[in-house]
Formats: sequence, structure tokens, C-alpha cells
Amino acid sequence: MPDNEPFTKDAHVTFPSGTLTLTELQQIFKTLPFELDLVDANDRFSWYSDQPNRNHGRSQDQIGKTLAEIHPAKILPTIKSLIESFKAGKQDSINIPSTQNGHKILTTYYALRDDAGAYLGTLECTANVDQVISMFENGAFDAISGASSQPGKNSNTADATTGALAKPKMPENLDTTTGASQK
Repeated sequence: MPDNEPFTKDAHVTFPSGTLTLTELQQIFKTLPFELDLVDANDRFSWYSDQPNRNHGRSQDQIGKTLAEIHPAKILPTIKSLIESFKAGKQDSINIPSTQNGHKILTTYYALRDDAGAYLGTLECTANVDQVISMFENGAFDAISGASSQPGKNSNTADATTGALAKPKMPENLDTTTGASQK
């Protein structure tokens, strides 16, 4: 069996909100525009979403390894501290912005808990937020909400004749079909 296939292709997972096949579930995780990593309740790296071009490279040989074995030494104390705060019930999520390889990255750590509140692990969600920042800086959010936070921006004006709102000014390098930025 190829390494990139689910273990059981015909299995279904039934949630209160619907049913997915394992293949659908795997493809959802590959399609989401952010990376997911899971550290279990015993502080072992147990799972990662398998997107191409990840910011935080992961591999199958890391599964089961400790935090120290998969994180750089300079950030290890921070990671351990936030996980301890989750285990103690002090916090449920923590955002850590950074710049990596010239890109603005937002990593959010979530305490994963069962319905009774017991700690199950930590879910790490890493997203490249360059496109969101660019859209914000170009007035896209002001144009959609009707709020204007930048003097002189004319992003939400109505046409005097038709009453139609002007279209938001989007970044010029935006591929409107896929949402991907073009260089």
C-alpha cells in the first residue's frame, strides 16, 4: 500500500454532523490552507496534516517522538510552557505570530479536550497570513463591512446613478479563481 493512502480506504467515520470516508477526511486535511500537527496527552508527536510546501516540515519518522526531538531548542521552552498551561486548564489557545522565510506566519496552539474537559493533547495550526494582510492593507475588509478605518480610502462608495457599491480594491496579484497569489 502506498504511504500516502489512508490505512482503510472503505471505512467511514460518523460524526454528529455527518459521515466522511477516510479518503475524504485525508483530503480535507490536505486541502485546508493551514497545517495541523497534534501532540498527544503524553507529549508525543502523533499526527500531522500532509500538505505540500509546509512551513514546518514534518515526516512519518517523527511520529511518536518527543517535543524535544521535533522542535528547535530555542523554542522548546515556549512550547513546553504553553502545553503545561493547557494541561493545567489555565488556557485553551495561544497565538504566536512570526516571520519565517520572509512570510508572515500565525501559529495557534489549541488545547484539545474531550466533552468532559479532560486534556487529550495540543493541536498546532500554522497559517501563512500574507494574503490576508495584503487584502486588509488594500481595503478589502473595509469595502465588505462598510466600515472605513483609513482616511482617504474610497472603498465603499455607492455610484450616484445606480446606487451600487464600488467593488473592493483587491491585490493586483490575486488569482480570483483559486485565491492564490501570482508572482
